[in-house]
Amino acid sequence: MQQSLKKRYSIKLLSSIINGLFGAILVAIVPKALSPVAYGQFIYLQDFFIKVVGFLDMGTSIAFFTKLSANNQRKELISFYFIYSFSILLLLFTFIFITNKLGYLDNLIPNISNQYIYFGLFFGFFTWFTQIFIKISDAYAITVSVELIKIIYKILSLMVLIYLIYQTEFNLTDYFIFHIVSLISFILFLSWLFIKRKIFENLKFSIFNSQFLSIIKEFIEYCHPLVLYSIVSLLVGIFDIWLLQKYGGSKQTGFYGLAYGLSTICFLFTSAMTPIITREFAKSYGEKDIESMRGLFLRYIPMLYSISAYFAIFVAIQSENILSIFTDEKFKEAYLVLMVMAFYPIHQTYGQLSGSIFYATNQTRLMRNISLVVQPFGMLLTFLLIYKLDLGAIGLAWKMIIVQIIGVNIQLYYNTKFLKLKLNYFLWHQLYSVALFIILAVVSNMLIDISSPILDFFISGLLYTVWVIIFIYILPQIFATNRDEIKSILIRFKSVIKREIKK
Repeated sequence: MQQSLKKRYSIKLLSSIINGLFGAILVAIVPKALSPVAYGQFIYLQDFFIKVVGFLDMGTSIAFFTKLSANNQRKELISFYFIYSFSILLLLFTFIFITNKLGYLDNLIPNISNQYIYFGLFFGFFTWFTQIFIKISDAYAITVSVELIKIIYKILSLMVLIYLIYQTEFNLTDYFIFHIVSLISFILFLSWLFIKRKIFENLKFSIFNSQFLSIIKEFIEYCHPLVLYSIVSLLVGIFDIWLLQKYGGSKQTGFYGLAYGLSTICFLFTSAMTPIITREFAKSYGEKDIESMRGLFLRYIPMLYSISAYFAIFVAIQSENILSIFTDEKFKEAYLVLMVMAFYPIHQTYGQLSGSIFYATNQTRLMRNISLVVQPFGMLLTFLLIYKLDLGAIGLAWKMIIVQIIGVNIQLYYNTKFLKLKLNYFLWHQLYSVALFIILAVVSNMLIDISSPILDFFISGLLYTVWVIIFIYILPQIFATNRDEIKSILIRFKSVIKREIKK
């Protein structure tokens, strides 16, 4: 299992690095090309429709992935889910069309033209739908092929985007069309691969087939605890971005989107592991192998948390330099938003990896109950920070960090109880690892003071990284390892270097 896991993680990691570079380049060129207001409109529509589609998903995509991972022979699951997916698109389009005809659309999506709203609808749906194809590839363990296609797709897409920005009169319409065409092209590429691998062989789409009725019952049984969870998540998510757009304006929404986009780059190393770990949890639980689940959790959760913290904290401390490198004067005020938002990916690691335990073990009811406690508190925070205190994007960033930390540690309590692990170990690890990285990042920043933001960023980063490497050897438990394992890795690395020199 470990060799397979490492191989799949390696290609996922490479793909995530490409995605991270792609995202960084987008942040560097798109906001300047669109202006803060147009970029803020894009961010609002992106966030709005992804949340609405996520609500209509209601946990069914996780159920689909978990069940298909457990038994790859169940091709009827694929047929069923394609019908369900396009039902979501039809329902969403009908809702927006009727809301617009009744004259209420501007209340829901303020200060944005109808043309952009429909573009946002299709963009949100196809963004979600591509993830369904990724889940199919992960369930069939053909990660390498799919991630290679994904890398090629990202490179080609970036080339097209650069051409559009620098060789045409680029605007928000062009940006939406670029995304929609790119996503559909990617889906067609993956469809070709799945046909070639015979994954799409013998698919039946008759909704009157008795299998579909039993699948509907199966999905309802799995997902019905998540219906209320999805409703609450939708209301909270829409309320957050709507309040920011309404009272902060598109400019503040643009600052939020920019900070969020830059901060997610810190998550690229750990996000690669999420679907792989989820699959292994589901497989181990299906085989009643709780010991393997315990080993995976104890090994990878602290390690990936520290990796996220290493990147995120450096981004937070270097927020002004990063914005100077990636944007222009119009986004200079966003540095405090980025400083706060950079901490979000740290506990997002716990949220996704720890949360996968609930899905893998069918504890969706418990996950719903946790959400019903945390999410209303989040709405209260949003109201206080954005409406009452008028903090705009900074207020929303603080809200996301606070709610994430609380929710993740409640999840952690139940997961450590289920796996019979010590909660205090994980709590203490969260505190001392972040504290150490903050100290090293702050000191590195103080010691390096160069007029060039790029040189300041890279030299500070080099110094910071050297110190982190030294402390990994002194305190290896930060990355859930030990000195013997580090020595073994160094020995293998030296052997590889010697073989290459001899060649």
